[in-house]
Amino acid sequence: MRVFWALLLGAGMLLTFGPHAAGGARKLSGSTKHFDARHLAISLGAGVSGAAIALVIVGVPMVALLAGALSGSAPTWVRKASRNRLLESTRSAWPEAIEMLAGAVRAGETLVAAISVVANRGPEALRPVFGAVVADQRVSGDLQGALNRVLIPLADTTADQVLATLGLIHRVGGREAGRVLRTFAGFLRDDLALRREVQARQSWTKVAARVAIASPWLVVVLVSARPEGRAAYSTGGGAVMLLVGAVVTIVGYRVMVMTGRIAEPRRNVNISLPADLSVAQ
Repeated sequence: MRVFWALLLGAGMLLTFGPHAAGGARKLSGSTKHFDARHLAISLGAGVSGAAIALVIVGVPMVALLAGALSGSAPTWVRKASRNRLLESTRSAWPEAIEMLAGAVRAGETLVAAISVVANRGPEALRPVFGAVVADQRVSGDLQGALNRVLIPLADTTADQVLATLGLIHRVGGREAGRVLRTFAGFLRDDLALRREVQARQSWTKVAARVAIASPWLVVVLVSARPEGRAAYSTGGGAVMLLVGAVVTIVGYRVMVMTGRIAEPRRNVNISLPADLSVAQ
């Protein structure tokens, strides 16, 4: 039996850290199908490894099954957390980028030239974004279309507002473009400061939620370490109790996280002008 679980653990480690996983990590810009297959393989490997380790340590099948489900979902959590960190760093860089745009416009540069300045000397997190807009505009000759096309991979409401403002300035123009951009940068700074303050105040909710879900399962592990506890949890009634406890834990955690979540405004990925503005040109 130990040989079987050792082989199972080895299979899980192979799925998680095997050559296919490394190859996928080197090719983040590959096809979506390939990336999803790699992520599925990593999740499956983590789940199998977690279940095998839990069964060897605790010896309760239902606990091992729940541990496998938890460890299998860990790669998804890690990827989501990484995306959130990247999104936060990008949002933090927008005010500085808008300030650079405003300075270039007020110095007499066109909006396209100002975007090129940010693409070359702007914040590191946003250089690829503005570089993509410049490259697209050079090929298509349509800055409005380039701004629209760059919105899809960003998937950020702040970026939607910024790029919609740039599209409006490009089509309407005017001497106040620099002042409008500086005012908009101030609005973004205020919004970012308010968001960070709310996140700091509500961070205790997530901490409390994690402590609340970890405490009872730590007790389960300690009880399962005793032979009588292991025997009780291995019965049908014990398995049902663990399963119900897992459902209640998930529901309670989701409710606590939702209470501390900051509502995001709905995205609008279509940069367009009202008809009267277009005619007014």
